[in-house]
Order: sequence, then structure tokens, then C-alpha cells
Amino acid sequence: MAKPRCLDIHAHHVGQALVDRINAEGERHGVKIVKGEDGATRISVGGRLTGMPLIPPLNDEAARLKWMDEAGIDVQLLAGWMDLAGYHLPTEAGQWLARAQNETLADMAARRPDRYAAAAAVPLQDATVAAAELRHAVKVLGHRAVQIGARVEEEGLDAPQYDAFWAAAQELNVPVIIHPADLAVPPRIRRLFLHILVGNPSETTFAAAALLLGGMFDRFPQLRVLLVHGGGCVPYQFGRIDRGRITAPPFAKGAVKNPLGQYADNLYYDTVLHDDAAFRYLVERVGSKQIALGSDYPFPLRDPDPVKFINKNNYLKDTERQDMCWNTGAALLGLK
Repeated sequence: MAKPRCLDIHAHHVGQALVDRINAEGERHGVKIVKGEDGATRISVGGRLTGMPLIPPLNDEAARLKWMDEAGIDVQLLAGWMDLAGYHLPTEAGQWLARAQNETLADMAARRPDRYAAAAAVPLQDATVAAAELRHAVKVLGHRAVQIGARVEEEGLDAPQYDAFWAAAQELNVPVIIHPADLAVPPRIRRLFLHILVGNPSETTFAAAALLLGGMFDRFPQLRVLLVHGGGCVPYQFGRIDRGRITAPPFAKGAVKNPLGQYADNLYYDTVLHDDAAFRYLVERVGSKQIALGSDYPFPLRDPDPVKFINKNNYLKDTERQDMCWNTGAALLGLK
């Protein structure tokens, strides 16, 4: 059998063009490049430093393409760094930061449409502005997805004030990738890398549970939401979350109308799990048509060989491998 085409739906890029734009214009919007006492370069967004330094692989395109070729990745969806979401910025500054990311990613995807597609950023602190930015990103710049945080500061994604954004995502038929951010994390959680190892899957689980129990898929039934890092705890705790739909006390009842299993097709997952048994359970639980290959390139917890991770699991059918390597992601992004 011929090798299937492979699409990486979970990767991040901060190009030199964006860094240059931040240096030129960012300070008036509360965004600047800073160098710490340790000599590491970070980005300050509204007074909050990015959790990690600005590591060179984020903007080294030659290294990216070399890794893609070695890993067997034909196309990669380029998304920004969620530490640059800037949801705490004033709306105008947040829109500037989203537009700067969207334009620089669009330029890269336009230069190499054979290797890249782009996912938009939006200023979710104002859902109406976020919806307008998403429309611009999709209709003018050619973005094929949108990446958002797992929450907006301390507000859940199901809150009614975000409906304008969700309506735009449904109207434009673009998948929404939910990805936690690493900002303002307390030391108790940051120690031992726990904010990434445990915090990220937890934030994804909170976000997905809020969407499910909050009735988001009743209000917007055509939404397609991709949960990174294998969905966090969602596949494993789906029954518990659904049980809460029935047993939660009146003050905590959600707005959802049906058993949560009826919304399973609205949720998609990537393969960044680092565990064969967990991956096998995910495939058995949701099916290969809801799972897309991801790498989390170029961060430390990435899957260094995501195609091999799929292929080494010999219990999979060839059709399941093809789904996860290409078909599911391509369908989400509208690629042929």
C-alpha cells in the first residue's frame, strides 16, 4: 500500500516577520520583545511574559520543513502561539495582535500552499470584533481554521457574550481549535512542568465540558471543535461529565438539552498523547474519523514522530490510518 498523505493539524509558528512587526509597532499596543536576566527572549503581552522563551524553532522555516520531510508530514496547519492570545488586552490592542499574527501566517501559507495552511487568532475579549476578525482572516487572508484559548481570562467559552464568535465560526464552516495558554500560572502549578503536563489537559477538559454542558452545540449544531492533546481528560471522563448533566444541583445546572453523546460528532481530537494504550482507547471511543494527526511542533512536549506513532499501532486498519493521517484533518480544513 502507498504511503498515505499526512497532515499535521497541531503546530505553532511565530515568524520573524511577526517579531519585526512587534518591535516596530507593538509597544503602543502593550506588546514588546523583552530579554530577561537569564538572557532568554520572551514576549510581554499586556505585562504578562510568555511562559517559555521565544525558542528558535518557532521561526526557523528551514528547520520546520526539514523536520516535516523527515517525519513524513506533507502539510502542516500553522497556528500562532497561544501565549500571544492577549485576551486581557484592550480590544483594539487585541485586534492588532490577532491581525499581525493572521497576516504573517497567511503570507507564509500563500508562499507555500503545498506545505502549509493557516489558523487564525481572534480577540475574544470582544466577540463581535473577534467575529469580524475571523471573517477577514477566512475570506480575505485564506485561513482555514481558528485557534482560541481554553477560556477568556476566568470566563468559560460557553458564556453567551461569545455567541457572536461561535456564530461566525459556524457560518464560515471553519473548525475551532481549543488550545490552552501558558500565562499568569502560579508557582504551585508551574513547578515540575505541571502547568504543561497536567494543566494543559485540564484546561482543555474544562473548556470542552463547558461547551457541552453549556448547550453550545444546541445553539450552534454545525460547530466543529478540535481538542488538542488527545482531548485532555474528555474521552476518559465523558460519562462523568454527562452524569453531571443529570445530577448537578439546580444552581449549577447547564443549558444542554440532550445526553452528551448526541454531540460527540461535534468534537475532534488530535493524536498528541505519547501513550499507545491511551491512543488505542481514543480510537475505540470516538473512531478514526474524529481524530487528526498532530505534533505540537516545535515545543518540548511535541510528538517527535507523529506518523510513526500512528503507524506502529498494528491493530489499526489501513483506512483508520488514512483517516487520522489525512482524511479527518483535510475534511476539517477543506483541503483536497
